[in-house]
Amino acid sequence: MIKLLYILKKEFLLILRDVHAVTILFVMPAVFILIMTLAMKDLFDLHSTVVIDILTVNHDAGKRSAALLKAMEEHNTFRFHLIDKDTVTESVKEQMLSRDYKFTLIIKKNFSAFVNKKGKGKDENPLELLVNPTVPVQTQLVLKSALDGELSKLRWDAFIGRIEKLLAFAGIDKKDLKADKLSPIDVQYVYKGGQSFKMPSAVQQSVPAWLVFSMFFIVVPISNTFISERDQGTFMRLKSMNVSSSYLILGKMIPYLLINAVQVIIMIAIGVYVVPLCGGTALTIGDSLAGLILIASAVSFSAISVALLIASIARTAEQATTIGAVMNIIFGALGGLMVPKFVMPEFMQNLANLSPMSWGLEGFLDIFLRNGGVSDVLPKSLSLIALGLVMLGMTLILLRRHREV
Repeated sequence: MIKLLYILKKEFLLILRDVHAVTILFVMPAVFILIMTLAMKDLFDLHSTVVIDILTVNHDAGKRSAALLKAMEEHNTFRFHLIDKDTVTESVKEQMLSRDYKFTLIIKKNFSAFVNKKGKGKDENPLELLVNPTVPVQTQLVLKSALDGELSKLRWDAFIGRIEKLLAFAGIDKKDLKADKLSPIDVQYVYKGGQSFKMPSAVQQSVPAWLVFSMFFIVVPISNTFISERDQGTFMRLKSMNVSSSYLILGKMIPYLLINAVQVIIMIAIGVYVVPLCGGTALTIGDSLAGLILIASAVSFSAISVALLIASIARTAEQATTIGAVMNIIFGALGGLMVPKFVMPEFMQNLANLSPMSWGLEGFLDIFLRNGGVSDVLPKSLSLIALGLVMLGMTLILLRRHREV
């Protein structure tokens, strides 16, 4: 036990001397969490859509055009900016470009006649949409479909109004025939494997994703100290003191387990307290502290074990850092850290299951997003622990061979 305490003291001194490498483990994920959470806020948050500003010229004198604009704004996606109805088309185009509007909606004089199906212009197109050519086709279709839908509702309601007396004579309540503003379509997200799935918010995706990534990035400081000691003959001196390889590995793991624990606390605190100050939504951490500790410990153990194996294989610290960085980027991209799994095609979701980072990310999402507990994260935790044990076994074999040379 005394030997282990001395080894731990040595490790903490080495970590303090390599403070720049350790700082990366905290600064890098914190910056990524803030940047990616705010950048992807509207992509993930179904309740906070991007508002499309639309320059609007209303030539119609009837009430139907005002009803159209009101109905469109109720989508909370479109905002209409009215300008003088006497503005000529060329001037409208100039204002559109100078004020950087992507769309201009021109409501023609015949709009109410078109809706009511009577009067001059009842068969002519009542709307004209001017589009900036830089706007993606998908965005154009969103606006056009919304206009088509609301216009159809207005025409249907106008038709019901015209036959109101006939409906009353037939004993039919016209309210039952009015166009329903609520969509009859129930949207649900389907996740591979038939699991129940809830779409994460930007912060719920970013915090666990970059936390797992940074925990696996522990390969940088571990490699620096591990290879430095090996090259300086520290391992041989410890061998002469009858210190076992198991003690060496344990002495390496304990300090970095503590560092990873601090990482978890800081990154969660950033998600809960800092992100809301920057305009994002706060991270919810679920109800299972035990489940959170379990998955965080499993990810940490696996990450440190992989880092120790890479450090024991590599000949130089630069080589270990390169191998570790490339492996992390590949596993991170594959495991849904950089691109969420729910937007991946099925074959990519199958490949993602091969990444240990994916196991860790899904475990954190089980806690943060799906209100899971220990039983929910246990399979993923056991997989990470099993991987870590395999990596540790290989490290011990390589370390003993090296010490025998």
